[in-house]
Amino acid sequence: MRKRLLTVLAMGLMVAGAASPALAARKVIERIIARVNREIITQRQFDREKEKLRQQMAQQYSGAELDAKVREYSKDLLRDLIDQALMVQKANDLDINVETDIVKRLDEIRKSLNLTSLEDLQKEVEKQGLLWEDFKDNIRRNLLVREVVGREVGRTIIISREESRKFFEEHQKEFASPAGVELAQILISNEKHKPEEAEKRAKDALAELKAGQKWAEVVRKYSDDAGTADEGGGIGFMKDGTLAPAINDAIAKLDSNEFTDIIPIKSGSIILKVLERRRQGIPTFEEVEQKVGEYLYSQRMQPAMRQYMVTLRKDSYVYLAPGYVDTGVERPSDAVIAKKGQ
Repeated sequence: MRKRLLTVLAMGLMVAGAASPALAARKVIERIIARVNREIITQRQFDREKEKLRQQMAQQYSGAELDAKVREYSKDLLRDLIDQALMVQKANDLDINVETDIVKRLDEIRKSLNLTSLEDLQKEVEKQGLLWEDFKDNIRRNLLVREVVGREVGRTIIISREESRKFFEEHQKEFASPAGVELAQILISNEKHKPEEAEKRAKDALAELKAGQKWAEVVRKYSDDAGTADEGGGIGFMKDGTLAPAINDAIAKLDSNEFTDIIPIKSGSIILKVLERRRQGIPTFEEVEQKVGEYLYSQRMQPAMRQYMVTLRKDSYVYLAPGYVDTGVERPSDAVIAKKGQ
């Protein structure tokens, strides 16, 4: 279980990025395929990201289709590595400091693995063949990128209520839904913990929630579901009539954003949170206003991000080895479209 979670964490921290100080300190001669100002990207880093991509694609595809998908998505791998290098450098220019957040994140990982100290976490990381400094540096780079995106791009995207309402009115049928509830969970597994330990973790999680701790933080700290722990514990939409009676009874009287007590299940225990209740048919705008706003925000984020990365590239020195292509470079047609949009 620990090996799987550490692997997910290592793969989930965006991409490995341009050479970190820990990597640069190693006296290993490698082929440099790109230089981004003062940082380098090596062939080994590129190959490592390509292998991660293949592993991810292999969960859905196989054979010739898998090879085709890997080729398709590999076109942007170098772009993504350059993107991260540029944003980390921008974070340094902005004097963004995430050291406190790194310690907090490491402690969350430690608790999720049920380890007693950060020294134990370091041993566990190194046991999986990962370097401790690289592990921490990946977390640091990911946090720096998140801060830059929020400050430099996210704050520029403003969705008015009028825009949201207009979009809803034009797409009402797309919001139609059967009656049901969207849930999130904190799972405490009997397979991972001894009975008395599992009981204590469940009670501690519930106590922190009742004390006002944020749901996402408690999920990340206590939930044994590695697939949802970093995403707020969301388990999706459940139609009326599909839940087990005990679970249905536990959530029956809850409103949105309320949570249950501890619910015993076969594999351990869970605490559920009602994220949203839906009635059958088309909801009112007020019922889905937040969802509409989030959708419009996400639709604008990607092009805004690409335009921001184009700007960073123009202000930077980016060298590519022969045969390599940066798909993030602005093409003449992109420049024309951007100019028309101004």
